Amino acid sequence: MKKLLAISITCLCALTAQSQYSMQGDGIEIGDNCYQLTDAIPNEVSSIWYEELLDLSLPFELQFKMNFGSYSDQFLGPNNNSGADGMMFVLQNQSSTALGGSGQGMGYGSMTPSLGIEFDTYYNGSLGDMYPDHIGIHLNGNTNHNSPNCLSGPIQANSNNVNIEDGEDYAISITWDPQEQLVSVYFECEFRTSATVDLINDVFGGESMVWWGFTASTGGLSNIQTVCLYENVSPSGDIDICPGFSTQLVAGGDINSDFNWEPIDYLSDPNSFNPIATPPTSMVYTVTYTDFCGAPQSNTIEVGVEPIQVQIFPSTPELNCLEDEMTLNAYTNYENAVLEWEIINGEAVSIEGGELVTNEAGVYVITSTSYDGNCSAEDSFEVIVDTTSYSAIIAPVGEINCYTPSITIEGSSNGTNAEFAWSTTDGQFFGSSNTDSPTVISGGTFNLEVTNPDNGCTNNNSVTVNEDLTMPAIELGYPSNIISCDFPVVQIEGTTISPEGYTELIEWSWNEGGLTNPFILEPFAPLPGAYSLTVTFEENGCTASTDSVYVEQDEYAFIDVSSMVIPNIFTPNGDAFNAIFRPALTDPQYIDVNPLYVLDEYFLTVRNRWGHVVYQNNGSPIAWDGYSNGNPLSSGPYIVSVAYKSICGEVQEGQLDGVVNIIYD
Repeated sequence: MKKLLAISITCLCALTAQSQYSMQGDGIEIGDNCYQLTDAIPNEVSSIWYEELLDLSLPFELQFKMNFGSYSDQFLGPNNNSGADGMMFVLQNQSSTALGGSGQGMGYGSMTPSLGIEFDTYYNGSLGDMYPDHIGIHLNGNTNHNSPNCLSGPIQANSNNVNIEDGEDYAISITWDPQEQLVSVYFECEFRTSATVDLINDVFGGESMVWWGFTASTGGLSNIQTVCLYENVSPSGDIDICPGFSTQLVAGGDINSDFNWEPIDYLSDPNSFNPIATPPTSMVYTVTYTDFCGAPQSNTIEVGVEPIQVQIFPSTPELNCLEDEMTLNAYTNYENAVLEWEIINGEAVSIEGGELVTNEAGVYVITSTSYDGNCSAEDSFEVIVDTTSYSAIIAPVGEINCYTPSITIEGSSNGTNAEFAWSTTDGQFFGSSNTDSPTVISGGTFNLEVTNPDNGCTNNNSVTVNEDLTMPAIELGYPSNIISCDFPVVQIEGTTISPEGYTELIEWSWNEGGLTNPFILEPFAPLPGAYSLTVTFEENGCTASTDSVYVEQDEYAFIDVSSMVIPNIFTPNGDAFNAIFRPALTDPQYIDVNPLYVLDEYFLTVRNRWGHVVYQNNGSPIAWDGYSNGNPLSSGPYIVSVAYKSICGEVQEGQLDGVVNIIYD
């Protein structure tokens, strides 16, 4: 036998049936907590609702008795269908006065949103009915078994009889398991059908509180249809009461059953289905009874007796920049207590029962009152808002350039525990940026965020670091000439430097050679050599160097003729070998230099053995071919005298004398 589960009903005090249920339409009260929903009259419709809302977030089991009329005819098929139309068990959240259409809708038609469990006593082939009286589970006022709103059925109501219009009272049980999201139907304590459905979210749009009750109707055919509901339709759950006060216990089961409560202490009637309990301390009572199906059952109820208490627990100590909302959860030791909030100098974002959400400072007071109003307790919590932020200070910064390729940005704050975080989109850090004073190695905009770690509040500042890494662009010039006797000093000219706007520090350098003024753009070179230029911009320290520009010297300029000698023999015989007379330099570095290319004056005098002048030039540095007045001289020795002068560089002059032999063989 299935054990009954208690449901939570807020009011458990002793009420009359009329105060518990609200009846609409053609139904009437017929006594003993029973209600006639339709008479044996065509086109009647009625509904009856329990006035206290049912919480679908909790499991429940509801038991009642239904009577579908007293026709004695057995089921003979679709053309002899006895009475009509049937009754519905309904969950809906419209109101406690809801009423649907008559006929095949059974007082449930068009009721939306809703869940309805039909007990159908009339065959409607167009609705997908089966011939036996049957059960089905439907949604939103639709009783068509062919519709998507049909969750279960049809299934024969009584497994032992196709006809339930036999004047008998039938025990019906409806259960709901919110964890499994399962609604089940029992007929005469036998499971008949069930359906899995998310009632709260898919049917009632997130609402968990609904009315429950019954609807019924007749159409062209009719029947007397009744339902018996009792004050103890919902057994008591565990309950807390204030010291010195009483509560009513409700057993559950058949009101006409025998009830036995244990212990009997502090009970007004230990054999009543709803005795008054006045325990001085917390006690657990157990009641035994017989259910609607005649099976023995027991139910245990704990009555807690203690002062009511309530306490607020905040989700965070304070509101700040990290926590812009706070949830205040109020917890009370009374399960069925009423919780009420009072707000002083604040505002709530939302309030749902013992949970209040706020984003403002203020004092929030919760009062917990017992369900019977006999005692209450209060707690308060002051919400404090801390949005204190620290300063973000940046000292003046210098410039990134070739003198200072990195700089340190000095950040500071008035908070001793401030946390620093730097960022940039166009610059570059060297090392960590999570420091008060980071090092940067490029220009850009650098953003400082200073955080107060106690509340997460931030302050920001930024600084722009300028960067000047402009390098000199050098277009190297050229020497104005080669160094020679005519141009003993040449100038390196035509060199250009860009861009403009900088002070140029010039420095020429060389390995061999020399400049008279190496710190000007166009220096003078008295010596041949390879000269390279280095330019530094004074403003940013950036430096560039060039390849070399070459200054050349005439190979016959500035020759030392002190080693010059005259030959003692030459052979002007036409064989092109030693055929002319000219001086030579014996210095190894000038061995290949023709002195005649160096001398500016060269006076040659040739005499024969008798001292007569046979040849004399005009002072031009030209070699002698051994001719005199157009005729070759004869073989033999001749006395020569050379007077010379070179004026390239230092003046060099002197005279050479000697004997030269002319040989033709």
